[in-house]
Amino acid sequence: MSVTTAPPAAATAAAEVSWRLACAYTLAAAALGTLVVCLGPPGSDLAAHLYQRALYVRDGLSVWNNFWYAGRYSFVTYSFLYYPLAAVLGLKALAVATAAASAGLFAIVVEREWGSCTRWASWLFAAMVAASLLTAAYPYTLGLALALLALAAIQTLRFKLFAAATLATFAASPLAFLLLVVVLAAGLVRTRRFPVRAGLPVVFVGLAGASLWRLFPSGGRFPFGLSQLAAALLFCAIGTALTRRVERARLLLVFFLLYGAACAVCYAIPSDIGANIIRVRFAAIPVAALALSLRRWRPLLPAIGAFALALAWNATPLMASFDRGSEDPSSNAAYWAPAIRFLHAHLTPSFRVEAVDTSGHWEATYLPEAGIPIARGWYRQDDFPKDELLYRPHLGRRAYLAWLRSLGVRYVVLTKAPPDYSSRSETRLLESGKTGFPVVFRTADVTIYSVPSPRPIVTGPDHPRVLALHNSTLTLALHRPGSYDVALSYSPYLSAPGVCVSRRANGMVSLTTDDAGVVRLAATFDFAKALDAVTDVTRACWPNHRGRTPRHS
Repeated sequence: MSVTTAPPAAATAAAEVSWRLACAYTLAAAALGTLVVCLGPPGSDLAAHLYQRALYVRDGLSVWNNFWYAGRYSFVTYSFLYYPLAAVLGLKALAVATAAASAGLFAIVVEREWGSCTRWASWLFAAMVAASLLTAAYPYTLGLALALLALAAIQTLRFKLFAAATLATFAASPLAFLLLVVVLAAGLVRTRRFPVRAGLPVVFVGLAGASLWRLFPSGGRFPFGLSQLAAALLFCAIGTALTRRVERARLLLVFFLLYGAACAVCYAIPSDIGANIIRVRFAAIPVAALALSLRRWRPLLPAIGAFALALAWNATPLMASFDRGSEDPSSNAAYWAPAIRFLHAHLTPSFRVEAVDTSGHWEATYLPEAGIPIARGWYRQDDFPKDELLYRPHLGRRAYLAWLRSLGVRYVVLTKAPPDYSSRSETRLLESGKTGFPVVFRTADVTIYSVPSPRPIVTGPDHPRVLALHNSTLTLALHRPGSYDVALSYSPYLSAPGVCVSRRANGMVSLTTDDAGVVRLAATFDFAKALDAVTDVTRACWPNHRGRTPRHS
């Protein structure tokens, strides 16, 4: 992105044109976005945002959530900013506002850079950013708007606004921040200069983000298939070919090269970013139109072919999201009400529930909101490696039963709603009857199975019990001194007075205590525990440790 400015008179005229048209793009995106969120089917991410917004309203920006994935970090490293804003404005209003702002800011940025030839691309971007609300990837849409604000600020050398927008981009969506860094790097390569006042905020936010990932490591990864990588690299290759000999398109040329490299790195190094890096595909149509406009759509037939490929890459996930949402009956709370009544009557706090994942992930909203902990959730990064066996094309009874017992699952809830792709093998296994699990409840939409000889969340001497499970706390009744295994994901921030908390080989929690009684295991942040997280220290439990901090292993 250029950091130089036009002469004052030309800049003023260009700004007037940009702002006038930017309002038109903003209004168009707002109108279409309103239709999408009000009349379209619920997106696949909407269920999670509804739950996490409710979680924020109830508990604020809590560090920990016991109701998904046998315990996981909540909000931190995903989005600090989105849920507080959504709590005030509402999910739909915030979604429309951010899509509209993105449309106007995109138009300003590209017209400042390349002039009036970008207007078709701006109209297409307004349409596609509104259509992308079908996926309900709302935190990313907020991050995209803030990233575009950062680019608009750096174009006019407004360094304070750029720094604030860059920090806000990361707070809204670390993925949007990563893509912002790719664009800024392309601008740096093109101009071979970048003001220190612009570079420092980017470096600071990048280091802060890396520190957060170290402080709150998930240990998971997001899947990234070879076919997904191939499609992204093909897009970059075509973009490179289109812009290679066009001097005005040098910034786009460098962007395509760097973005392709970023995709390859995310594929080669498994992380919780994974295939999320290809989120640029939701702007493939306007980006292609921009590149083609800079070469005046010449030669025409190859240009049309390239645009058609971008159209297919961009539109395919949107149509798939529309189809999934239209076919999913489980978005209604009434759909889950009979199962919730049964579980409230029969499930004790010592056990969880495995709700077979649906394409809309509504089980991750309605069951936890009813106080029912589930073995999985919505955040796919937490599936790997803990729940990776569910993704196998052939899931066996023995492995499945062992997985259920390891997580303290008492009941399995299977619905008629379309399953998520990760649950197809699980669904086939349950429907085949090969598990031998007895059916304890059934309606036209829901079947609940009982797990044979279930293992409770806490095991150890003299039948310990879970008295209560809340968002950030687990209250246990331990009847004898000794060591106990807890089916709860380990975190260095978990602690209980007078009890040693350590990590088991399977990544779960082990407790050692010298006293019987009620133990309240809570997740709280403090700097001593943060040091353990940064240094990757696991505390060991030693006999007669009452009143002392356990020694490091």
